[in-house]
Amino acid sequence: MSKEKSEFGRGLCYCLALFLCHSERAEDKKFKDKYKNKEYSFVTEMWFNCASDHLYDLEIPDNLPVTLKKRLKTLQNKAIIWGHGFREEEQAKEEDKNWAIKEAKELIRLIDKAHGVKTEKAGWN
Repeated sequence: MSKEKSEFGRGLCYCLALFLCHSERAEDKKFKDKYKNKEYSFVTEMWFNCASDHLYDLEIPDNLPVTLKKRLKTLQNKAIIWGHGFREEEQAKEEDKNWAIKEAKELIRLIDKAHGVKTEKAGWN
């Protein structure tokens, strides 16, 4: 682990939680109003730009199951591309944002499960 300070956090669940803190912001009126004259894909990319910063220093421990490590890496890579790549073929869509939020929540639950913590999905989500 680097001794440098991290601007956006470092860790596994901590970084996922910071990423998810932005999920409510995606529906925030101020955020939507700020970009109201922009195409929706731009608004989604701006959301990913803010949220995915927290995934740069995502640390995936070796002791997790391989499938879980792969899913964590996929979320990290896709979110960073959608938020910082601004590549035409990888332009972020609303369904990408919804997938990323749902996937981050599920990954946190699976991390608990991998560590023997019993979890139950919330009925409200």
